[in-house]
This record gives sequence, structure tokens and C-alpha cells, in this order.
Amino acid sequence: MVVPPPSSSNSNSIIGSIPAPIAAVNHNNMTTTNDHTDAFHHCTSLMAQGLVEQLGWMFYYVKPNSSIFMNVDDVPNYEVQIFPIFGVLVIIEQMIRLMQRKRFSRLSDVIVNIGAGLIFVAVRVALLGVVMKLFYFLYDNYRIVDLPKNCVSTWFISLLSVEFVYYWVHRSLHEINIFWASHQFHHNAVEVDVSVTLRDTVVDLVIYEFFPTPLALFVPPPILLVHMQFSLIYQVWLHTEVVSHLGPIEYIINTPRQHRVHHGKNPWCIDKNYGALLMVFDRIFGTYQAEEEKIVFGTTEKPYETFDTITLHFYYYYDSVWKKFKSMNSFGDKMKALFYGPGWAPGKPRTGLLSDIPPVDIHAPIERYDCEISFWESFYVMLHSFIIAMGFYIITDHPLVRRKKLLFSNNQLAFQPFYWPINDACFLMI
Repeated sequence: MVVPPPSSSNSNSIIGSIPAPIAAVNHNNMTTTNDHTDAFHHCTSLMAQGLVEQLGWMFYYVKPNSSIFMNVDDVPNYEVQIFPIFGVLVIIEQMIRLMQRKRFSRLSDVIVNIGAGLIFVAVRVALLGVVMKLFYFLYDNYRIVDLPKNCVSTWFISLLSVEFVYYWVHRSLHEINIFWASHQFHHNAVEVDVSVTLRDTVVDLVIYEFFPTPLALFVPPPILLVHMQFSLIYQVWLHTEVVSHLGPIEYIINTPRQHRVHHGKNPWCIDKNYGALLMVFDRIFGTYQAEEEKIVFGTTEKPYETFDTITLHFYYYYDSVWKKFKSMNSFGDKMKALFYGPGWAPGKPRTGLLSDIPPVDIHAPIERYDCEISFWESFYVMLHSFIIAMGFYIITDHPLVRRKKLLFSNNQLAFQPFYWPINDACFLMI
């Protein structure tokens, strides 16, 4: 029996020998697979670009034209959006510490720091609405000059203005006792790592939020809000021991080497290097100090023996400020106990005497509070903290929190405020 050859129209096509319905299904599956592959590559590319740009934010590397906004509602939550890259930096820092034969940061310290940071940023997001209303009230009714909102020169004027005011506010946190009562929590860390950036109190937050208020008399609030965020974001990488001398840029720019001096309790480190991005104002006002020898971190008082965040936030108000206030005899001295430096006492200068600072032994073991934590307790705390951090990251930048409109595209819900673009393809893949 002779089998007839296939027709010429089907001889070069396998699909041609398959029934039409099956061929159509296979073709649709191949198309869908290709679409998903393209979507995956596109989504991965977008996320990679987002990470690279967020890494630039850490170093104040942001194009002025891309961070100028006409409306304050359009300003992104930069502080929330950097949390993924912040986590990456924490891991990289620990790897470098390992290569430099330094011990890992203590888990207990990292958890306290991150927990305080979550509270700080969450309250900051909620408080910004009140702060912006105040800024707009001053700007709309009492501004003394009209700077163009979409001009790069206005962007740089805002940067320098925020830096100038930040210098004096940060200095006041050290030189006014009732302010130091809140700020000491940031400084009582006996080791400096990236997570210490988050170690701030809610009282510090209120001070930081309202400190740029006078700037609203001439700086447009949207640009002011951008620099308020980047001023704090830049300080993330300053808190580390793994970066050494960076050369001539240290004459102008703040670096980890210079900020370590700020966190030292060596007598020559006290009340030095207040700047955030710039060292210019420290040099102008006489508070600049270069790193000279090994630095012992922490405050001059003995570390408080607890990891309880609430206690660490507020114990100084009672143990130091209130007791000092009560011990004074005259009304004038009582006011000085509140508004002079923490080292002041009757007969001494406003900020106290440097000779009263106890000397430190740079070769002695670090004086710290510690306690035994089992492996499973540590594992639980790490897992629980990760879940809380992820929830925080999602909720604090949610459109309902930021009062943004939800976008609907092809019946898919997309969250506009998230920095990493989640288009329809990425959303379907997730």
C-alpha cells in the first residue's frame, strides 16, 4: 500500500498536521509564556533601576529636576521607600565587618534600633500633614520672597537652608539639657552601625519636624519637604565603622569618619561635628573635629541596664533632668538645669567643663549591658521584626495613608505611591 506524501502546504509545518483547535491552544500558550517572560524581565529591570536610584538617594545623589514638585502631595515618601535598600546595606555592612575581622553587630541592639526607627518614621508620616499645613500657612500668608518653584537654584537654596537650620537644631539637642534627654537615646549605643541611624525618639521627631518652620517664609513647602527627607536619609551611611578616610571631600562633605567623632565619648569628641550633609557650618562655627585616635562610642554615663525601648526613651527625664531641677535652690538655676547643657552646674559655664568628662581607656573592653538570649528566641525576634518591617513598609506608603487616589488599570489595582513601578504585568506575576 502506497502512502501518499503530505501536501506541500503542510510539509514544512508540524502544526499543520495537528488538528486546528489543538494548534490554536498551543499557539496561545506559547504567546502567553512569551508575554510572561517579557513581563518578568521588564519587572526585574524596573526593580533593579529602583534599587540603583534608591542607593543614590543614600548619598544625596538625586537630580534636582526629578525632585522638584509643584504640590506637596506629589512628593514621594522617600524615607519609607528606602527601607529595602536599607536592609541590603545592613547585610553588606555585616559582611564587611566579617572581612575586617570585627564582630557582628549585636542582634539586641539592631532590634532596638530598627524598632525605634519604625516608630519614628511611622509617626513622621502621620505628623507631616500637620507640619505641611503650618508651612503652607506661613508660605501663603507671610512669605518674604517669591522663589520660583520649578527652578534648580531654588532647590539648592533649600538644600543649604535646611543644612544650616539642621546644624543649629542638632547642636541644641546636645547643648540644651531637656533636649538632650531625648537625643541621648541615639547616642547611648556603644557600637555604631547602619541601624543606629534609626535610633531616635518621638520627641526628637517633633523637634526635627518643626525645625525648618522659619524656612517656609521663603522656600516652597514641596521643595522643603524633599530636603527634610534627604537630610535624614543621607545620614544612614554615616553610621558605620567599616569606612575609613575618604580624602579631600571631607573638607566639605560629612563622612562616616567624621560622624564617628560625633558619637564618641572621648573628651575630644564631645559636642563636635553636628552637620548632616555638609561640614561647612561646623568649620565656620568652631565645632569641627577630625578623627585622631580610636573612638569609644556611647555617652559619658554608664549604659542603662535594659533593652526596653520605652525606658531607654524616657529614663533620662527623671534620672537626670528632674532630679537636677529639684536640687536647684533658685528659680534661675532651675531654668538653667532645663535649658543649659547637660554638664552645667552652678558656677560652671553654660555647657559645663570639658575637664569634667571622665577619661576613657581605648584598650578596655566595651562597657555594655548584655543578657542571655537563646537561638530560638533570637530567631523568633528576627522573624517577627521582619514581618513588622514589611507591614510597616506597605502600610505607611499606602494610598489611603498618603491620601492618594487609587489607580485602576485593566481591572487591576496598582498602588501609585510605591516607588518600584508595579505595572499590570508585574502585578499579574506577583
